[in-house]
Amino acid sequence: MAVVTLVSGGIDSLVMCKILENESQVIYPIFINYGQLANEKEWTSCKKIFNKTDLPEPERIDLSGYGKSIKSGITDACKDIYIDAFLPGRNLIFLVVAASYAYQKGIKSIAIGLLSEKTHLFPDQTEEFLVNANFAINSALGDYITILTPLINFSKNDVIELAKRYNLPIDETYSCHSGKDSYCGKCVACKEIIDSIGKDLLPQFNNGGD
Repeated sequence: MAVVTLVSGGIDSLVMCKILENESQVIYPIFINYGQLANEKEWTSCKKIFNKTDLPEPERIDLSGYGKSIKSGITDACKDIYIDAFLPGRNLIFLVVAASYAYQKGIKSIAIGLLSEKTHLFPDQTEEFLVNANFAINSALGDYITILTPLINFSKNDVIELAKRYNLPIDETYSCHSGKDSYCGKCVACKEIIDSIGKDLLPQFNNGGD
């Protein structure tokens, strides 16, 4: 079976793709530039780690105008990177784009790397959101496309342990929202990692794909 995967250059989407590959899925990874501050860092990391782990080269889709008009702490450096982190509609846009891409290729599944709902902060990370988004997408396309969430029962710590088990290049992933060379330690993504492995170990992720 083929599946379109939403990837970012971070550890979650990399592990998700490896899980699907191990299940003999044919992966079509897409990277979305939605105007995020970390776009270039994420894209550089994404290309490098997918090449290094023998995964298919991701296709980059440009929606950069979205983040310029719908602003948040992850698209506008003038806003607080943590307090203003919620970008309205981000995951819905991701799923619509992935489903449309899948539709054109005749693929019936898409995948997003959401983790356990226990750790979710935003309304577009919930099971209710996923169910409703799936109904809306299928109605819009007149087809049946399934949204897969391979990591939905995993914590960040679980994902990190899986990455180590698969011998994935954790130090070359990039998961910080700041777009800086070193992880900021303040954004949602950084805090998620800190809560899992501790602040002292954060530097192992600080290469940023460079």
